[in-house]
Amino acid sequence: MRKVSKKWLIGGAGLALILFLVFQFYGETEGASETQTLKVVALGDSLTYGVGDPSKTGYIGIVKRNIQQQTGRNVIINNFGISGQRSDQLLRQLDNGVVIKSLRQADHIFVFIGTNDFRKAAGWNFRQLPQQKLVLGKEKLSNNLSKTLTVVRENNSFAPIYVLGLYNPYFGKEYDPAAAESIKSWNEAIVEASQASTLTKYISTFELYENVEKKLYFSDSIHPNRRGYNRLGNWVYNQWKPLNQE
Repeated sequence: MRKVSKKWLIGGAGLALILFLVFQFYGETEGASETQTLKVVALGDSLTYGVGDPSKTGYIGIVKRNIQQQTGRNVIINNFGISGQRSDQLLRQLDNGVVIKSLRQADHIFVFIGTNDFRKAAGWNFRQLPQQKLVLGKEKLSNNLSKTLTVVRENNSFAPIYVLGLYNPYFGKEYDPAAAESIKSWNEAIVEASQASTLTKYISTFELYENVEKKLYFSDSIHPNRRGYNRLGNWVYNQWKPLNQE
């Protein structure tokens, strides 16, 4: 049998070691990408903050849970929802350095605003809605939301933005029957603002609480309870997936 030189043996062993290290490196890199932390920013009012939810995590907490369960990835939520916040106040909130820093680092951004704009424009009179004032309020919301999305995109050019539409909690004998059509009109303005922003998706929530027994899904007149937030969060998560850039 022909002898194999020592030089070839050493060379072969070295090549094998290099190949092993290369495969090990790529294997570890792929594994790291699968467990990479996702950073999520949520902007909005009490519905984002989670009023009515005993855990105070709201719909975005359900979204986080679902992402982690389905992808195995860690999710960090920066929830900047403020109870009672309107779109003009959200726009001012974007002057906050902490919020801007979080937006710049975010992988996904959720915006849910307009409920308190609607309530203020209605003068908190939901038995007989003042339609002219609602038209003016809708224009203000549209303008503020457009500016908000512009600021968000200026500070983050790559993260998908998900803009939630409004649902109608004003159903029943004690409310103006025109509330549903008014909410739909406001949602049309939210759709238009969303479409004007790049890499932005509108998520309708209007259909979630139609024809339901209110006490089963709401903690009060407008805020969902735990079951209601579960329905909202699961719905938003399912809509989140098409723009997922994993």
